[in-house]
Amino acid sequence: MIRTGVAAVALLALGGNSPASAPVQSPAVASARPDEASQDHPHQITQSGRGAYEASLAPSGDGFTVAWYDTRDGHAEIYSRPLDKRGEISGPERRLTSGTDRAYEAEIASVGDNLAVAWYEVAANRSSHAMIGLWSRDGHRLWTRALALPERISKNPVVRAGRGRIFCAWLAENAARDFEVYAAWFDLKGNPSEPPQRLGPAGQTTWNVNATVDDLGRAWVVFDARVGTRTDEIFVARVDKTTSRVTRLTTDDGRASKYPDLAVGGGRVALTWFDERDGNKEVYLFVAREEELVEGLENRAVRITNSSGESIGAYVAWNAKRRRFGLSWCDNTDGQHEVYFQSFDDQGHPIARARRLTFNASDSLIPAITASGDGFALAWTEYTAARGAVHEPDNGRSEIAFMLVRQ
Repeated sequence: MIRTGVAAVALLALGGNSPASAPVQSPAVASARPDEASQDHPHQITQSGRGAYEASLAPSGDGFTVAWYDTRDGHAEIYSRPLDKRGEISGPERRLTSGTDRAYEAEIASVGDNLAVAWYEVAANRSSHAMIGLWSRDGHRLWTRALALPERISKNPVVRAGRGRIFCAWLAENAARDFEVYAAWFDLKGNPSEPPQRLGPAGQTTWNVNATVDDLGRAWVVFDARVGTRTDEIFVARVDKTTSRVTRLTTDDGRASKYPDLAVGGGRVALTWFDERDGNKEVYLFVAREEELVEGLENRAVRITNSSGESIGAYVAWNAKRRRFGLSWCDNTDGQHEVYFQSFDDQGHPIARARRLTFNASDSLIPAITASGDGFALAWTEYTAARGAVHEPDNGRSEIAFMLVRQ
């Protein structure tokens, strides 16, 4: 899932990095309240010393792999690190990219014993190019390839895997220099099964593409776009090997619906996003059967948050063992962004009240979430701005935190 939906790091979408500033005091790693003894505590899993941003998280063997982009060497590159099933560090940080262009926003998916990685690179002239590759678990690069023609800007790829195939969706310019959403399936050697499919037009403010592959091997892609609408609305594409079908899901009401994510499981689909329909950025959740993903679904969605701050960056995952969805987001009502979590049954009913997972002075941003045993695993960015600095990358210190949540 691409994680450019948080206002504090919005400039990352185009790789808006200036020369890295000197490291500042390390961000305080988030911690749970002492009275939540049954809950595992967050812990830092990176040692960037400068800037580790935008975690992607995937199950891997008996544990997990986390990937992120990192500016520790003064040049943004993609890193990864393995964790065991308890979320403890089980191997070194590995630098996966080492090109001359800056590498941003890793997305990962486990493919057998290997790791598929999608990211984009920004050149000195600020043009960007979406990439995909495959690495062994010990960090050996097996292959990489560009996803679009070099003369056209491409960005924000997302990667998923299923049934021995790799699926990728991304944004790229067409011949008229307008952005569109594309998708393709690849074999394990990096060969496309068919030419990339054009799923539909994207707007100038489309920064986010997310995807999942269901048990039948079909890919689902969600994104927001201002295309024939007054502002951004949510779209979903169902993508088979050679065909796709795109549906606009939210009504053209003049209020922005942004940064969707989707999970599929147990014959149910969960869609989350943040919406400004009530005058504030609030998180919504819609759980239903596949055929109920139709325009106007926001009228049946549940408003999850109701705060004075902005509730954004929502991501959802399916736990097949417990037949439940896990939802995580961040909210800045208390002055900085904190990470929250809530679980729902397969009918969309809450299993317990929403829980705040972080209690610290740093911004806890952009959670990634995946199923883990009886619960869920999360990873996110902990960012502390330098004193008196503008709140954006390279004006502070950032590390990645991890946590297991059992609910």
